[in-house]
Amino acid sequence: MARLYLTSRRYLLVNRRVLFISAPIGAGHIRAAQAVSQILRADYGCQTQLCNIFDFFPAFIGQTVLKIYLKILALFPAVYGSAYKWGNHSRLALFGRELVSRILARRMVNYISDFKPAVIICTHATPAGIVAWLKNNRLITAPAAAIITDFVVHRLWVYPEFNCYFVAHPAMRDYLCQHGVASRDIEVTGIPVSPSFSLPVNKDELYAKLKLFPDYKTIMIMGGGAGILPITEILELCSQIDGALQFIAIAGKNQALYRDLLRLESVSKHPVRVFGYVENIHELMSIADLLISKPGGMSAAEALAKGVPLVIFRPIPGQEIANTRYLLDNAAAFRADSLSELKSMISRMLVEDNTSLIELRKNAVSLGQPDAARNIAGIIAKNYLN
Repeated sequence: MARLYLTSRRYLLVNRRVLFISAPIGAGHIRAAQAVSQILRADYGCQTQLCNIFDFFPAFIGQTVLKIYLKILALFPAVYGSAYKWGNHSRLALFGRELVSRILARRMVNYISDFKPAVIICTHATPAGIVAWLKNNRLITAPAAAIITDFVVHRLWVYPEFNCYFVAHPAMRDYLCQHGVASRDIEVTGIPVSPSFSLPVNKDELYAKLKLFPDYKTIMIMGGGAGILPITEILELCSQIDGALQFIAIAGKNQALYRDLLRLESVSKHPVRVFGYVENIHELMSIADLLISKPGGMSAAEALAKGVPLVIFRPIPGQEIANTRYLLDNAAAFRADSLSELKSMISRMLVEDNTSLIELRKNAVSLGQPDAARNIAGIIAKNYLN
């Protein structure tokens, strides 16, 4: 959207189009784009557009790639971890990155040129490679920014063509600087979560709506939509724990898991509320005393924004291990690698002595960045839209 602004000497035409490019490999990349896009539209009058790289080739290819990716994560996590590590160190990985970027870039160049963005923002490393290739070959000229949605930087994110990086914490800035990115081009903002995570919630109304008890400890379990987190087994395990506990279980779009959880809801000795895909995660997290989940960057950032301590269950080698390390180092999470360890951890924190839970929550609050999306949008508007 181009707007005319009256200055003392002339009318100035300002391009306020912002293009976000992501990939639907994990929902967090897209949610980060949506969070910043929402504020740019509402607060700065921008015209934003969100696309993902799967839109630029036949649907069956994207579906196949996603299925293979999820199967590898579920069945062969060590293979994924090895590939992640290889990509961080191998020169051959850089050649493969260049080849993939070149192939996909030619499919996207007309789309980008037609939209004529004032700035391009990437929330996944693959579209970042495409944009960098197009800029390096002078097929597009718009400035480019990257929003990294984990608590670690993979080398495949690093491109000299990018004008700005938004990262979660200072150590990520240090890594980028070591790989040739100027410190002035790096903003430490946190991972952008939806503006809804900054909104107040009436907890009493929410407890009543969900038919839950304000004086019970509430455990939220999510991250099983792809079938990687064994939510059913975790709920069955928790039914063996004595104490004033209640559970919120999120199945996402996994219909088979949703049906299994509904069955457990009807027989559990603890109150259980089961949901499929929801839009009000911020509300549910507001009444959670503990979150059991996989350590995806966006899920962790949302939990921290609400000050919810995490128990991370069996992190997968790669960025999940790196995210886990960051959360453990900052004492905002515990890690459990078996169901028996998880049971012991829940009993200790929520039934026997909640001292460690209080400490975890305090640290989670200190790490949370609920205004990250607003801060990122402000920097983009200031640097690229004026």
